[in-house]
Amino acid sequence: MEIKTVSVGPITNFYAVVENGKTMLIDTGCYLNQPGWTLKTIMSGIDLSTVSLIVLTHGHMDHAGGIHHAKTITGAPVMAHPGCETFLNSGKFTWYIPRNELGQAFYDNIAAPAPVDVPEPVAIDIPVTEETDLHPYGFSGKVILTPGHTLDAISVVMDSGECFVGDTVLDPFGEGICTFAVLSLDNEALKESGQKLLDAGLKCAYSGHGGPFTRAQVEEAFFNLKDHNG
Repeated sequence: MEIKTVSVGPITNFYAVVENGKTMLIDTGCYLNQPGWTLKTIMSGIDLSTVSLIVLTHGHMDHAGGIHHAKTITGAPVMAHPGCETFLNSGKFTWYIPRNELGQAFYDNIAAPAPVDVPEPVAIDIPVTEETDLHPYGFSGKVILTPGHTLDAISVVMDSGECFVGDTVLDPFGEGICTFAVLSLDNEALKESGQKLLDAGLKCAYSGHGGPFTRAQVEEAFFNLKDHNG
């Protein structure tokens, strides 16, 4: 298995997991519908003809904003929580709620979530409402529900311990820290999702922002989340 990180903008990542001649995209970035930003240009070195699955960790523009372009150019089925449908159909997404002081600082530095221009609606081909095995799709892992940051958040957990967590774990300012989502719609669900990721055998967390993070870093962040809301 090979993991390729694609960086879009200053601190936003999405990923390509290559296994047995197939490629799974995990998120699609946010600028792919703008001039000069195309899947072909930013994913040079990746054979896009091998993309057989696109997984969206949640319905925010920096993770799913490029889905129309990715779907059009690869033809791959889209796997996501049904809660992503609003974003995929209209470009609208849920406003953020700061979880702590760090979240408030982050909140104060981002713009209000204006709807993203959606060329045309993109359907969810494989809705995820429970733990979903990825082996039938050619990848050694599973998708689990990890709500908290958003209610539609999911994570990809590979059998070998690599976890693709969207914004559930992140470095919000690109300063080398590791914390659980500083913007959260459900703090209790976020804590449960953190425990679920650790119980699933997380060895390394690949985030939409910063990272990757070691298990020790995630465990420390989880301790701060659980006991101090940090």
